Amino acid sequence: MNKTYYSYLDDFSQITILVPTSYRHDFVKSFTVIGNDEEIELDIISSEMIGNERKYITRFDGYILLNQMYHIYDDLNNTSELFTGKIVRTELFDDIYYYEQSDLGSSYRKDRTKFKIWTPVAKYMKLELLSPDGTHEIVPMEYDNQGVWYLRLKGDYETYKYRYISYVNGKEHTLTDPYGQSSNANGEWSYVIDESKLYKMRQQRPKFSGIPTDAVIYETHIRDFTKHPSLQATHPGKYASFTEQGLTTKEGYPAGIDHVLDLGITHIQLMPVYDFGSTDERNPENTYNWGYDPAQYNVPEGSFSSDPDDPYKRINELRKVIDDIHGLGLRVSMDVVYNHVYNHKLFAFEKIIPGYGYRFDNQGMMTDSSGCGNDVASERRMVRKFIIDSILFWAKEYKMDAFRFDLMGLLDIRTMNTLRQKLDRFRSDIIVYGEGWRMPTVIGDDFAAHMYNKHLLFNIGHFNDKTRELIKGATFDIKQRGYALGSSAKLDDIKNIIMGSCMNKFLFRYPTQSINYVECHDNNTFYDKAVIALGKDVTDDEIKRRQRLATSIVILSQGVPFIHSGQEFYRSKQGVENSYKSSDSINQINWDLIDENMRDINVVKELLRIRKKYDLFRLTAPSKIRDYVTIHTHESGTIRYELEDEETKLIVIFKNNTTKETFNLDDKYTLIFDGRKRSRRLLTKINVDEISTYILKRK
Repeated sequence: MNKTYYSYLDDFSQITILVPTSYRHDFVKSFTVIGNDEEIELDIISSEMIGNERKYITRFDGYILLNQMYHIYDDLNNTSELFTGKIVRTELFDDIYYYEQSDLGSSYRKDRTKFKIWTPVAKYMKLELLSPDGTHEIVPMEYDNQGVWYLRLKGDYETYKYRYISYVNGKEHTLTDPYGQSSNANGEWSYVIDESKLYKMRQQRPKFSGIPTDAVIYETHIRDFTKHPSLQATHPGKYASFTEQGLTTKEGYPAGIDHVLDLGITHIQLMPVYDFGSTDERNPENTYNWGYDPAQYNVPEGSFSSDPDDPYKRINELRKVIDDIHGLGLRVSMDVVYNHVYNHKLFAFEKIIPGYGYRFDNQGMMTDSSGCGNDVASERRMVRKFIIDSILFWAKEYKMDAFRFDLMGLLDIRTMNTLRQKLDRFRSDIIVYGEGWRMPTVIGDDFAAHMYNKHLLFNIGHFNDKTRELIKGATFDIKQRGYALGSSAKLDDIKNIIMGSCMNKFLFRYPTQSINYVECHDNNTFYDKAVIALGKDVTDDEIKRRQRLATSIVILSQGVPFIHSGQEFYRSKQGVENSYKSSDSINQINWDLIDENMRDINVVKELLRIRKKYDLFRLTAPSKIRDYVTIHTHESGTIRYELEDEETKLIVIFKNNTTKETFNLDDKYTLIFDGRKRSRRLLTKINVDEISTYILKRK
């Protein structure tokens, strides 16, 4: 059959037909759709010329089965295969074909394996199998209902490679299992695995209240963490060395995981560990990428594995990392990216149900609010189910304790709230937070999970970019200085930041929603920005004083402290602002910096100890902040932050200047932190003239 024109099923009673002028210039008088032993006449409702094509809108009275082949015939009896069009983006489609069971993917038993995949619009589905000895086989699948295709194979199929072949919109597509758990290198095949052979996670999750303000989050990357030669890791850049203990600096200080354990954090946030598409897993040294380009959502990344072609290695090695971290008393937060995929044409969505998994504008063009070529349509019911199923999979099968959502503001509110509720049913101590930036999206501001809809997002945190911009300085104006770099502008805003950004209608409703940070994997490290913002005459000592001040504000403010790995010892990326694909030499953590800055690392440790000791730094409600917190600002820029309940009164002094100042105290106080270390000095007044942070406790 010649493809002389094209036809698309755009609704349950509408077909759009595009007839190129290269086929015919005259007006087509009639169209008929034939399929499933039925012939239906189409009513032409309208037509218009668009470029070199005439577009016909037609209506019909009948029911077209989406998994059956249909053809359109024109008045010259020339034919066009009926493709699936915009019908997949209708509410009725979502209602009819929503599948609520949790059995998609492969399910192995020694005597049989089941395969299920959801695609209401495929005309046929096949399973392609490759045995461990290289035997190749293709087996037809059967259509069940609600868009699900099914196959049950008798026999032992453990470690067989498999992938699906779909026939959609006129051609065959080959794809790995979107619900697959294991893969060979670079996502060529999914594997059938025996879950009884997975690494047994023996450690219990460490106790945690589930209250976000009790958390201290430390962000790092599997490869960056152990790649630098200063660490002398056994397996640099791999899962196997992430929790390797006993590693030290040249001067004998703890390094690697022992350093983090000694620091006093509660949650290690792992940058992407799902399978991402920008690194050659067989030759990982040739490329570098952070991994914010998902390829297989439920498969661990293979470039961190000792053998990415082994069905079990990447799974077992990551499970062991998490188990080891739990054994050390720390929790794990997983960085997840559901707002876009690496390559929308190659990802399973487009190969099994084109036009469904992504967002389109009114002109029928794919949107790109993510800046990554596509926007995942989380508001569609089966996409929402896929996201929630995936998160629950990681929470249950890998014991992930928290989830950080990349560009969360592009996801829809209902998806995030439904996810939060389902996680709460599983465990109430899992925390959820993300980048709640307000970004343009076709679902509209009122339905997007950004921070300005915080009143609609229950128990979900947001990265507080106001903290970053006001304390550090403007991200995209590298010379602009924030409070810690010496600016005394916007002191009222700084007060609101310290009070958890939830007072005076500043940003959030609760301090538990505020993820406070001045540095993360994105943008310049604090040290690199300070070098440029403070000018060529600045000393290294002043830069470090100002960075300690910034870190202390993050730790002691109301809200949730977030620390970038290496921030505690002045990590630099050599001035590279966006190092997502820079070399290891830029991204790897130089553990030699510990020896140079151990005294300053102890400052961070002591501040974290104080935060944990006193509940006043971890208030959970605006009413408590109103009752227990008072903040005074001074013309010099110095801030006095007072916290008092029935039993304890604390005074914190944040000083971003070198003006000599004396503060008379209302009683006898113990200086419990003198800017560099723990102290026991008894004072009735305090003299300050250095850029630093001081903490006093009333006797």
